Amino acid sequence: MNGQNSNNQLNQNDQNSLGNVNPNVLGNVTPGVQSTNQNASMAIPNNSMPQQSTTNFNAQSEPLRNDVLAGSAPNNMINGINDMPNVAQMVQMDATNNVSQPQTNNFANQNINTTQNLGQNVVNNGPVAQPIPGTEGTYQATSLTGNTVGTGTPSLGQENINTNGYVEPNRVENIGSVPPSNQTPVKQKKPMNKTLFVVLIIVLIAAVAIGVYYFLNMSNSVNVSIKDVNIGVGETLSDNISDYATITGKNADTCTLNNRNVDTSTIGEYEFEINCGDDKYTGKVIVSDMTAPVATTNVVYKVVNDTINSDEFVSSCEDPSGCDYTFADEATVNGYLQTAGGPYTVGMNVTDEAGNTTTLDAYLYVSAYDILAYTSCILDNQTVSDYQANKAITDFFPIGRDASNELSYLGIGRRIYTYVFTNIEEYNTVKGEKPNTLTFDNVTGLASYDDENLTITISTDLSNATLNTEAGGTFGPSYAIFRQYYTDKGYTCSNSTTP
Repeated sequence: MNGQNSNNQLNQNDQNSLGNVNPNVLGNVTPGVQSTNQNASMAIPNNSMPQQSTTNFNAQSEPLRNDVLAGSAPNNMINGINDMPNVAQMVQMDATNNVSQPQTNNFANQNINTTQNLGQNVVNNGPVAQPIPGTEGTYQATSLTGNTVGTGTPSLGQENINTNGYVEPNRVENIGSVPPSNQTPVKQKKPMNKTLFVVLIIVLIAAVAIGVYYFLNMSNSVNVSIKDVNIGVGETLSDNISDYATITGKNADTCTLNNRNVDTSTIGEYEFEINCGDDKYTGKVIVSDMTAPVATTNVVYKVVNDTINSDEFVSSCEDPSGCDYTFADEATVNGYLQTAGGPYTVGMNVTDEAGNTTTLDAYLYVSAYDILAYTSCILDNQTVSDYQANKAITDFFPIGRDASNELSYLGIGRRIYTYVFTNIEEYNTVKGEKPNTLTFDNVTGLASYDDENLTITISTDLSNATLNTEAGGTFGPSYAIFRQYYTDKGYTCSNSTTP
């Protein structure tokens, strides 16, 4: 055994008296020895008392008596060790951590107590073991396990004393396996690379700089989205900048429009500019024909089996790209020419070069005899209720020779109302969009317009039945008779060779 003298061993009875110390295990105390307040009672074999601690612990002991060495200690010191009064002195630690032990000749059941509860029950008069050279020191009694020899938790600088007071070598002897720990090892974080740290700082500074730049510059800029501008020829050009572009941003109100290069009277493409500080944006204004022609139609007089053209039915047409005229149903018109009479309604299509089309109605009269002249009888200076305008009434007749070769009224005619306005606002109100058929002053008929002279004409059919009713049944076809009739009514009559 480690450091134990076989000549100084206690006999078997003595060992049983000392709390059943197992002679085969060094530093192991059997459960028979009681310990309170974590003070372990340990039997000290012969020659095993430590002389002193290696740090702060000082222990003094008397020389052992000869009767103890001879193994003849009284029975009451061995067998009655548990029944003896506690004569051990408590070892007190002073403020300097030096421990002193009072002297006593009776070493039986001596307790050594430290602030770390390191207690030892020292049996006096027993064999004392000497420590192995180089292994001086102490272990805490509570730090050993049954599977480990020479291991423990050092305390107070006492590195190598086990629970039985034996000196253990510094060597650690593994006599068993230790179960692996259930805890996952914690990986130590690697310190951040200095270069990476510097890069992160630079990136952060750059991000802040970009944010400041955006706030000071980009947030104050404007966003301009140019629009496509299309207007009709002759229309009024807008000066509203929002009609040319969508502008957003804090300084959108500072943008200006320059469209002086646009000529709306001529079809074509023109450039405009939008200036926002030092920035200039350009776009195009496309001037095109976007409206259908505005046309007025004529009353046409023909002879049976005569020929006719579509442009004869149009008196005027207003369109910047020109006008083209066609019959809506040419075959029907040619059929009208086979029979004397009227008025026949003729459908007309008026189309400009841009493809815009207007559909109008014109009127056709067909005479059984050749037309030699046209007689106009006019009643002027008529008033118009509620308007600043004068009205003239004209009855219009084709004149020719009948079957008896006498100059006469051919049985066809028109009554024309002419309104001349002295107030342009009233004129514009009445004409409106210049419809082909207009109702005004209780008259509905085919209309024509003269914007320069603020004049509107409305023509209606003047049948033989109407003339005979107005004349009291005395209206005759002879040119001399109907001419006298109009003179008597205050009309002024004249002749012309054209309608």
